[in-house]
Amino acid sequence: MQSPLVTEAYQERLATVMTWHRDARPGFRWGVVLHRRDERGRARFGAVTAGGESLLLTVPLLEALDEAGCWLDGALPVRLASCAVVAPPMAGGVPRPTRAPLVAALAIGFGAQAGPDEGLLAAMGGELTPDALPGELFLLARERPARWPR
Repeated sequence: MQSPLVTEAYQERLATVMTWHRDARPGFRWGVVLHRRDERGRARFGAVTAGGESLLLTVPLLEALDEAGCWLDGALPVRLASCAVVAPPMAGGVPRPTRAPLVAALAIGFGAQAGPDEGLLAAMGGELTPDALPGELFLLARERPARWPR
């Protein structure tokens, strides 16, 4: 369970980043912080939205974030994909099919298209696990992606 103080700190830092870019044309109206989160003794990707929602990063949420298009720190377009997943949590030894799989490894690419042949910035992309995350990733979007809370 994410500490309310940690969630609030991420929310405040995200609000600051969004304020820096509020006058961008068109402006960023939504943001999320991806961070390393300890979930029952395991490192996972956590997410905190500008509205203060704190959750684990699931494959459907990551896909929606990529579809919406996002910018790292509001300055650099990124493409995101899941490289590896963690099966949904089990209840009493039985898989929970209604729970979405968690993102275990994240592929990140940089640049306008951020495809595999998009030059130097795309070449700087890579794969991240929660343990290898160098710090928080502040991602801004023009609109709130489908399936994401405020």
